[in-house]
This record gives sequence, C-alpha cells and structure tokens, in this order.
Amino acid sequence: MKLLPSCRDVSEYLSEAMDSGRPLGMHVRLHLTLCEACRRVLAQFALIRHGAGRAPEAGPSLSDEAKLRLRRALE
Repeated sequence: MKLLPSCRDVSEYLSEAMDSGRPLGMHVRLHLTLCEACRRVLAQFALIRHGAGRAPEAGPSLSDEAKLRLRRALE
C-alpha cells in the first residue's frame, strides 16, 4: 500500500475538496508539504475559485430587436 497519493490523485482530491468544501485528508496535506507542483495546483484552483466568485452571474442581455436580427441572420 502506498503511503502518499500520486500527484494525479492529489489534484483530483483538491478539485473535489474545493467543490464540496470538505477538508483535505492528512495524506493529501502531507503530499502538499513535499510537492511544490501540487502546491501550485492548489494555488491555481484557489485563484480560479476567487475569480469565479467575482464574476457577474449574468452578462448583459440582448434586446428583443437584437435577438430577432441574430435569428434572421442564422436562418
């Protein structure tokens, strides 16, 4: 049995933990202390999460006239 998970496993655990909000297990935290690449992945996930949280929920909407012009152009 392997004591530490692989980098691929850790990146999956990090992604799932960010989505679910559950804490990281001891084996993942230990791997992070030893692996600079996985620490960078964690930082990238945190940056993406921060950026996504600041994004507007909906962009500007099109007027009915603009929608009609697009529909006609696509036909």
